[in-house]
Formats: sequence, structure tokens, C-alpha cells
Amino acid sequence: MDAGQSDSHERYVLLRTAWSLLRLKVAGLAMVTVLLAVVLLALAMFTGRFQSTAVVTVDAPRSGLVLDPDAKVRMRGVEIGRVAAIEPAAGRVRLTLALDPELMRMVPENALVDIRSTTVFGAKYVNFVAPPQPSDRPLRAGALVRGESVTVEFNTLFQRLSTILSRIDPAELNATLSAIGQALHGRGETLGDLLARADAYLREMNPTLPALRADMAATAQVGHLYADTAPELLHTVDNATGTATTLTEHAAEFDEVLMNVTGLAQTAGTVLAENEGRLAESLGLLAPTTGLLNRYNPVFYCIVTGVASVLPQGEAIFGGNQPGAAFNTNFMLGGEPYSYPEDLPKVNATGGPSCAGITDRVPGSHADYVVTDTSEGAPFTPSTGIRWLDDPPRVFEIIFAGLPGVGRR
Repeated sequence: MDAGQSDSHERYVLLRTAWSLLRLKVAGLAMVTVLLAVVLLALAMFTGRFQSTAVVTVDAPRSGLVLDPDAKVRMRGVEIGRVAAIEPAAGRVRLTLALDPELMRMVPENALVDIRSTTVFGAKYVNFVAPPQPSDRPLRAGALVRGESVTVEFNTLFQRLSTILSRIDPAELNATLSAIGQALHGRGETLGDLLARADAYLREMNPTLPALRADMAATAQVGHLYADTAPELLHTVDNATGTATTLTEHAAEFDEVLMNVTGLAQTAGTVLAENEGRLAESLGLLAPTTGLLNRYNPVFYCIVTGVASVLPQGEAIFGGNQPGAAFNTNFMLGGEPYSYPEDLPKVNATGGPSCAGITDRVPGSHADYVVTDTSEGAPFTPSTGIRWLDDPPRVFEIIFAGLPGVGRR
């Protein structure tokens, strides 16, 4: 091979090597570019850059220490968006939320907002809380929601505790703790038993808390009632003061009355003890009578009402401005004479109690006649004519007819 061919071959090898290196570099750059694009695409998809969001503003008293942009927004544990921005505004904080339009439909229009933390030292998130009576309309984009509360951080508690402790004298605190320690020394078992009993009492009281709340609410109404009746109550107290003064002035007579009552009680106790059996027997005998009176007790009211209604007529007859009694008399045709055995006494009436129109009688009307299964079961029907009896029975014969030695006509 001559020198020219050798130089051409070397240049070819160098060019081929350079091309191979260039291809590798281009391929590596392309691979890095693709990987970077994939990472950026995944990051954009993860952060929701390709999703349409609805912006909602939250006005909160503060944001807390661990609430950052891109924090989660939840509703009943479901993530519905992210915190887009946090801006201070006149001593408060404005949170700009980017919410999923589809998931935002589950948030009522009158929902409240709390800023909470997942753990004691964890990052905070925005939590929508449904009110007791949620609205039928969903939350709209561009709405302004007021934040209710923010979880207190530990450093805030430490700061407040430090402020309190800075105002306490260590010597006085030491003396107080020493006194408490001496008071509790040797009483651990008693204190534990007390706590166990308190826990048992509280467990029993917990079910009654709703009733207790209702009673406390009713206490206000009772208080208003007593406030309205306070003058009468004070007047009663004044009268009670006068009564107490009277009892104080007549204490000796009152003591004598009490002694006499005590003696009477002892005497009555002796009498009742001696006649215990007879009293029980008497009460037993009274049981049917009292039962009958109890059954017909509505009739007593009817009787009193009826007597009260006829009192004016009674006053006109037996009193008023005239002496003696005034009557309007007339002769009536007699009924059928007594007949045996049709007119024998018969006690078989049932029914009642009934007022028979006494309390609701219409003036000018006649009360209904109550037909009973007795010897007077039929209403009285006067005769329409005069009938003479040649030999009428005598009263003795009418009463005792049918007995031995008594005739019958």
C-alpha cells in the first residue's frame, strides 16, 4: 500500500470515529432531554398544571407556622384542591385556593373553613366543614369564605406558658409545689380510688347530658316566671314574717297546743290500738257502700247543680217577701188502686250513673222518664174518668195483704 492510500485510510478511520462519538453524544443528549421532559411532565401532572381549577379565597385570622403554598385542601377527608398562594391582609391572612371544579360541588355554599394539622408537628392543611344546616347550593368560584379557627402550635403554647411562668415567683412556686407534694404524700391509693369513682360517675352522667342541657334551657324560662312573680313572692315573705312574729309572741300558747295535741295523739293511738280489729271490720263493711258511692259520684254533681237551679223557685215558695209558703194546688184524678202481686216492691234497677237531663235541660221541656225493672217501672198515668169503689180496701190490708190473718180483696 502506498503513502496516499495510507493517509486516506487514516482519515476515514478518524472521520468514522468522530461520527460515532457525535452519534453517541447526540443520543445521550436526546435521552437526557427525554428523561427531563418526562420528569417535568410527571411533575406538572402531579401538581395539576394541566387541570382547570376554580379559585376560592379564604379570610383567616392567621395561617399557622407550617401552612405553605401547595398545601392540601380537604372536605370530609377527600382532597379537593391545593393552596395556591398565602398573602397577609390587615392583620389577617388571605388564602387563595385552587379547587377541582368537579369536587367543589360537594362543598355547600355556607361551608366553614378550619386550618388543621395532620399531626402535632405535621404540616397544616385547609379543611372545609359543613355547617349543621348545609345549603342546597354548592360553593361557587370566586367566593370568599371566612376561616373559623387555626390549630394552635406547640411553640405558641410554649410562648404562652413562658409568659405565665415569667410572672410567677420561683420561690412561691416551689413552696406551693412542696405543699401539694406533702398533701398528696401517702395518699396515692386514695387519690386513684377518687379518680376511678369520678370516672364512673362521669360515665353515668354522660347519657343524661342532653336532658341536663334541656333543663338548663328551661331554667331560663323558670327564671323569667319567678322574675314576674317576684313582687307576690316578696309579699308572701312579708306575710310569713308577720306570721313568724305572731308565733314568737304566742310561743307559750303554741307550746301548750302542741302538748295537748301530743296528749290527744297518745290517747287516740291507744283507742285505735284497742279497736284496731273493729275499725278494720267497719272499713270492710263500708267498702260496698263506698264503692257504690264512687260509682255514682257524678250524680252528686248533678244533684247539687239541679238544686242550685231550682233555688230561685224554692225561695219564691218558702221565703222571699211573704210570710209562710205559697202553693198553687189543684185536684188530680187518682191512679189505679193497689193490686197484688203486681204492685209488690221490686228492687232490680240497673244502669247509671246518669243525670237524666238535669244539667242540660231545655226550659219548657219535660225530662225523659227512665223505665226500670221495678214495681214502678211504668210511668204514672192518671185516670181519665171517675170510678167509684163500693168497698175499697183499707190501708192495713193494702200494706199487709197476703200475710196470715190478713184478708185480701
